[in-house]
Amino acid sequence: MKVLVLGGDGFCGWPCAVNLADQGHDVLIVDDLSRRKIDIDLEVESLTPIVSIGERLKAWEETGGKPMRFVHMDIAHEYQRLLDLMLGNFHLQVALRDGGATM
Repeated sequence: MKVLVLGGDGFCGWPCAVNLADQGHDVLIVDDLSRRKIDIDLEVESLTPIVSIGERLKAWEETGGKPMRFVHMDIAHEYQRLLDLMLGNFHLQVALRDGGATM
């Protein structure tokens, strides 16, 4: 099954995405990476170090996990783009390219 995990780089979203990929689902993570920006803006560091989404995805694949894809998107401001992605009217390759950080 194709699964879209909104907030997939977050505390709950990442384990959810990994679990779904481990069960064989085709996982697409959508996240605006705002949690990381908040740490930078506040000049604080997480108690638990968090590597970049690209590093996370690479590490997951290196363990033999089913590859997951990532789209950098702020769904609060890019609602139509999200709808297009969900409805299949938006080519995934375009979404990944336009989204900035990709994997």
